[in-house]
Amino acid sequence: MFDTRATSLALPVPRVDAMDPNAGFLAGLMASAPAELITALHTVPAPSLETRLRELRARLELRELDSAARALTTLEGEHADDWRVVWYRGVTSLVTGDHETAALSFDAVYDAFPGEMAPKLALGICAEVLGQLDNAAEYYRLVWATDPGFVSAAFGLARVQIAAGERAGAVSTLESVPEASIHYTAARVAAVRARLRERSHREPLLADLTAAGVQVTALAAFGLDPVRHEQLSTEVLGKALDWVLSGSAGVPGPAGPAAGSPDARKLLGAELNERGLRFGLERSYRMLARLAQRGDERIELVERANRFRPRTWV
Repeated sequence: MFDTRATSLALPVPRVDAMDPNAGFLAGLMASAPAELITALHTVPAPSLETRLRELRARLELRELDSAARALTTLEGEHADDWRVVWYRGVTSLVTGDHETAALSFDAVYDAFPGEMAPKLALGICAEVLGQLDNAAEYYRLVWATDPGFVSAAFGLARVQIAAGERAGAVSTLESVPEASIHYTAARVAAVRARLRERSHREPLLADLTAAGVQVTALAAFGLDPVRHEQLSTEVLGKALDWVLSGSAGVPGPAGPAAGSPDARKLLGAELNERGLRFGLERSYRMLARLAQRGDERIELVERANRFRPRTWV
């Protein structure tokens, strides 16, 4: 299950009204941490709608939900018809778990601005948390097809595709994130995991294992940091080991049209058999141990490497 709170707070923030008396002041606080922002906002001689909305958001970011709810109630009493207040009602409701109210709020914003992508994205999140996967997929797909800048729509679409059993579609969606995007690496990592996670090792996994291995290698060349690279490698190699130990489902026999045993293949530099995969896992866990920041973590990773090490005579 995805993090509803984080996803909600990652929704686009409405632009500050340039006519607001504190617009210039707020422009200088864009990079401030939430607690610092609240302190700064309390120095404003005459709080305005925009400063109060920004404080409301900061309270949500700090998990001060009661304070945020009180601030929202006050704003609704004074500016009930302002679309920005309605938008933040939706965000607050999503964060606090009132998904029905969130959907109604974002639907009202969508009615007011039918051409905007942000309310469609928000409605996709609402549909997803409400279990309306078809509706969620429709919203996410529309946003992603219209504006590839909304990469969260691609991640959302992939989530609901996996939930609906459309694993290949989820992989395709994640791999459609362009290389120029700052989220490219995260999308490719997610695509690797979408291929293999929550799959039985008795399924015919060879094609997905091979594709995952190619992608992990490519990510290393693209600049994936060593820790995440080795962690991802252990996921792929671990799934491959389970698959091999279960009989390598889907691999044709010697007489088949695509004859050849898994032993003849390699995955992330490891031979695709029990011994080779154990060596591969041992190597990755030892590398993670060398990269570990804490002593206890290092010891645990070395012990894990030792558990995977194949038995030898020497």
